[in-house]
Amino acid sequence: MSESVQKKYSNMLSAVVIAIAVMFLYAPILVKLGNDWWVDENYSHGLLIPFVIALIVWREWDRLKGLAGRPSFVLGSSAILAALFLLVAGTLGAELFTTRVSFVVMLAGIVVYLYGTKILNILAVPFALLLLAIPIPQIVFNRIAFPLQIWASQTAVWGIRLFGVPTLRKGNVIEILPQGSTQTISLEVVEACSGIRSLMTLVTLSLILAYFTRRQEHGRFADFSASDLSRALILMIVAIPIAVLTNAARVTGTGVFTFYYGKQATEGTWHDLSGWLVYIVALALLIGANYLLRNLIPGKLVNEDFATTEELSAKRATVWPLVALIILGGIGINWFASRGDAQVDRRPLTELQSTLGDWRQKGDEIRFGDEVESVLRTTDYTMREYTLPNGRIANLYVGYYGSQRSGATYHSPQNCLPGAGWVMKDPQQIVITTSSGKTFSANRYIIENGIYNEVMIYWYQGRGRIEASEYTDKLNTIWDSVTRNRSDGAIIRVMTSVGTDEPSAFEAASDLAARLADSLNAYVPD
Repeated sequence: MSESVQKKYSNMLSAVVIAIAVMFLYAPILVKLGNDWWVDENYSHGLLIPFVIALIVWREWDRLKGLAGRPSFVLGSSAILAALFLLVAGTLGAELFTTRVSFVVMLAGIVVYLYGTKILNILAVPFALLLLAIPIPQIVFNRIAFPLQIWASQTAVWGIRLFGVPTLRKGNVIEILPQGSTQTISLEVVEACSGIRSLMTLVTLSLILAYFTRRQEHGRFADFSASDLSRALILMIVAIPIAVLTNAARVTGTGVFTFYYGKQATEGTWHDLSGWLVYIVALALLIGANYLLRNLIPGKLVNEDFATTEELSAKRATVWPLVALIILGGIGINWFASRGDAQVDRRPLTELQSTLGDWRQKGDEIRFGDEVESVLRTTDYTMREYTLPNGRIANLYVGYYGSQRSGATYHSPQNCLPGAGWVMKDPQQIVITTSSGKTFSANRYIIENGIYNEVMIYWYQGRGRIEASEYTDKLNTIWDSVTRNRSDGAIIRVMTSVGTDEPSAFEAASDLAARLADSLNAYVPD
């Protein structure tokens, strides 16, 4: 067997061994990611990304071999260790986004370890596409989706009224009274109609479109020339208003058809057809924007030479330490993930006191339906009403999670309430002092829905911590999962009507929150 053939088989064996090691580490994560691409329409474009990446690599294969330089053991190993750290943090904190980003960092680290840093210039776009196909954290996603829902609903209401159709908007819910009907129909501008679904796809398509329409094939920045890179960035930004406006137009059309044809306009063939039409129009606008930008932003065709493989032959990367590092890391992470949360003694929330200071429980426990409970995925929860002697009534909710490693975690009121038509106003972070002298920070909002006007206070509590910020609580959950083997905790929410006296309502809600926080230790353990 010739030396070249031996080298070829050696390289193939190394590639197979590395692939097996990476799959050992990330197989469950990649399976879950693939399933999310299949079922989550916000990220269904992810199904195409591996094929696009394969096409780019195939087209640039000769250049990739030419640009492969000296292995960078230190930088590559550092990236691999960083990927393992992200994987540990994401696994213990039940944050899928972190574990998936870890996979991208791991691939980049392996490339640098084996072939050096120069090759990353060609692979920057494939890595960027892979990142764009990873669903962003739900707490970030909802922060983006809700403003888009409001903008889409506001724009849709304006468009509907242009056609002379009377309508009323409550948050992201549009109410329309069809012709000849005595009952209004509510159109909820959900995430799918807000533009967030097509936004994720259009931003990804913007990068792909800009990449394959480059003037200069061998650029200096992520394989883009300066002019092509500017066009790519502008096109990705332009994708945002395109997504929002086309989906607002869809809601406008649905509203007008609802006025004339009733509820059948919100479902069935029209609803499905309008969704496809939105994508086609948005894609056409994106292609048109790319054409205009390509003519407006000057550029010239210049091809640059690339390095030869001589440098690579000087020193080859040693594969086995890399494989050992990945496998040992996988064993350690699997041990962390499989050890389970420490068991803590607690009482069920149904036993929470019916008397909290001057507050007395009114009526029985309030239970959600099966559909809501399947979304919340709490280990235990209670929702009930309390009343004061003066007649004031407050609603209380405590949702406890025994472990957040499996993905079951808090649902912030900022995500749930707007979807039910509530408008959240005047956000503040307040300090509450309990009767025992303990102080903690909590979130306070004024929320409105039609004739209802409420003060809402909520916070996160568990493992001896009380936090207002869900981001801080998430970081603490990861830390406590590593150091204390615990990821349990609860979200607590108190609401009461503002009525005609907002200061009194705020004082009452704060008093109930303080008394509740002091009473929860037996149910939400420290």
